Amino acid sequence: MVHGHTARNREVGLDRRRGREVGLDGRRGREVDLDGRCGGVRFVKTLVVASGKGGTGKTTITALFARLASPGSAVLADCDVEASNLPLALTAKIDRKTGFEGAARASIDAAKCVGCGRCEEACRIGAIRARSQYGRRRVDQWMCEGCGVCERVCPAGAVASSPSKAGEIFEGRTSVGEIAFARLAPGEDLSGKLVTQVRARAQAIGSRLGARLLLIDGPPGVGCPLIASMSNAHGVIAVAEPSRSGVHDLLRLVELARHLGVPLRVVLNKADLSESGRKALLEACGDEDLEVLGEVPFDSRMATVPASTSGKELAERLLPDGSRPGIQAVSEVWRRVEAWAGR
Repeated sequence: MVHGHTARNREVGLDRRRGREVGLDGRRGREVDLDGRCGGVRFVKTLVVASGKGGTGKTTITALFARLASPGSAVLADCDVEASNLPLALTAKIDRKTGFEGAARASIDAAKCVGCGRCEEACRIGAIRARSQYGRRRVDQWMCEGCGVCERVCPAGAVASSPSKAGEIFEGRTSVGEIAFARLAPGEDLSGKLVTQVRARAQAIGSRLGARLLLIDGPPGVGCPLIASMSNAHGVIAVAEPSRSGVHDLLRLVELARHLGVPLRVVLNKADLSESGRKALLEACGDEDLEVLGEVPFDSRMATVPASTSGKELAERLLPDGSRPGIQAVSEVWRRVEAWAGR
């Protein structure tokens, strides 16, 4: 079952002051044609598929959306830099890999260290310790915050700071379009900055290829990675599940979207697993004036990851069976997304 509840003034769609329909960029106060042009220049629209928590099925939904999109019309980005699953679902082939520099880390040249201990005394977080009976010091790379004080106080010039390798950014290809994603190194905390770079790479790819849509598989939760994913996006598709916690997580996501000024609409996934949860979520959407793009029933095949031996992508395996209720529902949701995006 697919809903088309009419959202009121919080959503972009009908410009009541002008009495005409506008595209997703209407919130910025610019007149935007529904074919994706602004002032006669085409730009890449950004839609983020997000959820307030992991496990709602947003990556599966994103993979299916990518398959349903017109060939060459969309570029993909996985902004969950701590666990990128969209490249797995779409069996991406990597074309390019670049390093991502993190914060500076100090290191001590043992050959130059005179063992005076000034660096250890100056370190407020206790990242420097004696490494031998001769008093030479070493830096705990996991604790160092890169402030540079130890380098300043060292009389022997034994301390040097250099950027750490905080992760990697990848550009690749899938059968449904090109993709950008990244991998944040364990213990690093620059996820928001890395997400911003992933978006920039994907946007550049879209501009080069003349794509009309940047489809982002967003990270779970509502922290820094999602904020970086949603900032200046044209719309958010919230994938929610029918449970009490699902309502809570959706409302957190709605609050963030409104704070950032990004229009949001909802997809209720696994809608038939809990009738009480479904009713509670739909009631919350009604209270918040949120349009529900559709309800997708649970389908065990949609929840599987493609077997590594098959070489087939998740969306490719599922979509040929158009008779399945889940596939029919996702296809209808995508038609509504396309209409919302003004494409």
